[in-house]
Amino acid sequence: MSELSLPRVERVVTQAVETGQIPGAVVTVAVEGKVVHRDARGVPDPRSGCRLQPDSILWLASLSKVVCAAALLMLADDGKLSVEDPVSRYIPEFAEPGRVRVLPPGTPPPPPAPPFGPPPDPLPAYQEVAAEREITIRDLLTHTSGLQTIFRWNPDYVPPAPGDTLAGHVPGLARVVRDFQAGAEWAYSNAAGFDVLSRVAELASGRPFDELLRSRVFGPLGIDGMGFGLAGDKRAVPVDPAFLANPVITGEGYYSGAAGLWGDAESYLRFAWMLRDGRAPGGELLSPGTVRQMTSNQIGGLHPVLAGRSAADGLGFGFAVAVVTSAAVAGLPLGDGSFGWDGVATRRFWVDPDGGFAFFMYAPDAGVQQDIEAAVAADLS
Repeated sequence: MSELSLPRVERVVTQAVETGQIPGAVVTVAVEGKVVHRDARGVPDPRSGCRLQPDSILWLASLSKVVCAAALLMLADDGKLSVEDPVSRYIPEFAEPGRVRVLPPGTPPPPPAPPFGPPPDPLPAYQEVAAEREITIRDLLTHTSGLQTIFRWNPDYVPPAPGDTLAGHVPGLARVVRDFQAGAEWAYSNAAGFDVLSRVAELASGRPFDELLRSRVFGPLGIDGMGFGLAGDKRAVPVDPAFLANPVITGEGYYSGAAGLWGDAESYLRFAWMLRDGRAPGGELLSPGTVRQMTSNQIGGLHPVLAGRSAADGLGFGFAVAVVTSAAVAGLPLGDGSFGWDGVATRRFWVDPDGGFAFFMYAPDAGVQQDIEAAVAADLS
């Protein structure tokens, strides 16, 4: 099913599916907030009998982080928190002296390994030192906290279990040994960091996180195709059955701002386009100053990594989004100032404010994603 007006994008997706490079794709493109291209082809997985549709509801994975950040920044605009606040102002357990892992001089870094195992072999010879300062909200928003990074084995980190809530799980994350001193590096906290922010948002607002998102984000934007606990929706794309016991994905009581949201392409694109100027049809959701902060580089000379690509000059990081500081240097076919992010390297969005367009894609291959990016830019040039 499709509604097409961008021929290069159509050709790229058709060829990628027909040649078996990817099993399927969803691509939605909007110009000045109006959808101009809506397409879905194939299946999410070769074993799946589910056909992708333009309005399929996808597990959004780490695209949830951007929604979490926006809601938190709305509370900052309200004066209910500051991004400079230490996390301990809301979650007292984070006031305890933190621990940081370091490698002795001359020790090679261990190979990449997920925080929760299996452990690398040989085990890295880490030493522990005291944290130099507390973690702040800013550190978490920019992935510079050192708390649970995606490819560093850390037996201290225990994922949420069925029956957990943010209130019960998050305080224990204060005891997790950190991977570096806050502010010293950029490394992606795929799970813990934004669940901490979700709990901060609950405490600062006095509302459960799912209710906060409905009232401050989804409701004002007129979005009814995004939220927690949508795995059973008739439009939902099935996930691997092994994931269905994961409380983050099921979203039943554990409202993860790190990776818990589900949504369809057009709903997410409506949200993403709002980040260009902070406005919804009914008025302002984010102040101009907050929009500038969120979508401009906040990490100096540190380098974020886009999934499937190497760290590069020309990219910075704002609050929950990568920011294109120099498209020419980064090798991206987008304007300077564009921003976006991805989820499990398969769902990605970009907003090009100066170009006046935004797009969302589900395409499970980094090379195809780059081809789609180039095709969108060429069709709209």
